[in-house]
Amino acid sequence: MFISGFSALLASLLYLYASRLIWQKIQSDTELNIRSRVMKIAILATLMHTFALSTTLWSHEAIHFNMGNGLSLVALLGSAILLTTCINKNTVTLGIFVYPLAAITVLLPLFMTKATPLPFTLGTHVLISIAAYSIMGIATAQAILYGIQEHRFRTKQLSTLMKALPPLQIMEKTLIQLVVIGFIFLSFALLSGVFFIEDLFAQHLIHKTFLAILSWFVYGAFLFGHFKYGWRGRKAARYTIWAYFLLVLSFLGTSFILSSLGY
Repeated sequence: MFISGFSALLASLLYLYASRLIWQKIQSDTELNIRSRVMKIAILATLMHTFALSTTLWSHEAIHFNMGNGLSLVALLGSAILLTTCINKNTVTLGIFVYPLAAITVLLPLFMTKATPLPFTLGTHVLISIAAYSIMGIATAQAILYGIQEHRFRTKQLSTLMKALPPLQIMEKTLIQLVVIGFIFLSFALLSGVFFIEDLFAQHLIHKTFLAILSWFVYGAFLFGHFKYGWRGRKAARYTIWAYFLLVLSFLGTSFILSSLGY
């Protein structure tokens, strides 16, 4: 427990340090080259985060799930994906939205210790589903940010933060990368979910399944249109946002139906 807590605290401090460096670059009038430095710090923070989460998330018998572990996993995925996009694109300033949240959520499992143990098969499906929702959520946030940046660019109303963000072309490529990764995870989530469905109507999963599959088709249609016909820009942002709306609705709608039925 001590090692886990120390790793989580160290990861949190490293995330905050990376955030501070990025904020200094945003506020500076000079061209500070912090990409290499921030990436090294973020890699170390992500590794510490991974170790800390692994000690609370699973054991030899089961996967232990609670809100703290779930939010920590979302932040870990965000940090890891941002590092992946930084390999061939200078997207380091996007860390100002990711790292402060990661600094907080990495500590949550230390305080939210009550967890529900799940068998590895069901737990794996839950984790894949959380990963799919999280990555698509990050893609949606990226789409919204791209839309704001594109609008500010056209109206020549760029703020200091908007100017510090990567160019629109890089923002667009990052959005496509996120949707591709999320689409893969969503596909595995839907496929793995088949093994836990016995009766769609009896388990009250028909609404969730229908909307999740519909969301998958919207994402798939967009990716097909992008690679086949070159769909991009605001169209890419709109498809991403609407598809995620269906994905969220599949979860919230089912939760509402189950609660209204007394489940």
